[in-house]
Amino acid sequence: MQLEVSTDKNLAKASSKVTMPQRSRAYNLCVKADALRFAKLYQDSIQTYLQAIMLDRNEAKAYFGLASAYKYLKEYKKAIKTLEKLINLDDSNDNYFFELGVCHLLDGHPESAIQYLIKAILINRENLEAQIQLAIAHELVDETDLSLMIYNKLIETNPEFLKAYYNKAAMLMGMGNYMEASRTFFQLTKRNPDYYKAYLGIAMSFDKMAKYKDAVRYYKKFLQIKKFSEDAAFARERLNELRAEHFSKENRLTLV
Repeated sequence: MQLEVSTDKNLAKASSKVTMPQRSRAYNLCVKADALRFAKLYQDSIQTYLQAIMLDRNEAKAYFGLASAYKYLKEYKKAIKTLEKLINLDDSNDNYFFELGVCHLLDGHPESAIQYLIKAILINRENLEAQIQLAIAHELVDETDLSLMIYNKLIETNPEFLKAYYNKAAMLMGMGNYMEASRTFFQLTKRNPDYYKAYLGIAMSFDKMAKYKDAVRYYKKFLQIKKFSEDAAFARERLNELRAEHFSKENRLTLV
């Protein structure tokens, strides 16, 4: 019992000597700037990040936050320059290369994005978002075979990463491969029956293949799940058109 009391006293004595490391003024400004950015006060956050950088040119947190604020304001070229400075300070963080690649994509330069997204993946092969963005970049430069390879590998190694299924199916639709697109959307619904956009994708694929009965079924399924979504107006309008064109009393023979 005495031992326990002694131990408690020793712990109390030790804890009294523990002090939190003092943060620099630049770091504290970054914390303030982050709060402003999260509150969507982007211009104010930019000024505060710049103040932090003036105090400490090596404060990585300030550069990353500044680039994020520029990105939200769609000032992609400024974001890119800021991230390049950040990578000169630290070239071991996959998120820095990922964000640089994304900014190049957003700025309309997928060919430039590819190298940075590959670098992010080489640093961290678990960065699934970087792999998705790399597939998108390859698609935008007409390298669809590479995009499909990335999506298929993601689905194989990370079957619960639903975005890979959706992006693959959407790309297949854009290529006119509606049958394979519908199969991929079906795979997605098996993984998550509540993934409502997949039902819209299935309906549109069947619609394009002139399988109107199946298209009607899945437009209705989509509307049952998400009748107030942004795509609901399109689905409702197309459903009414199909009913009038192919399933009205005057057009019974067109039933598929």
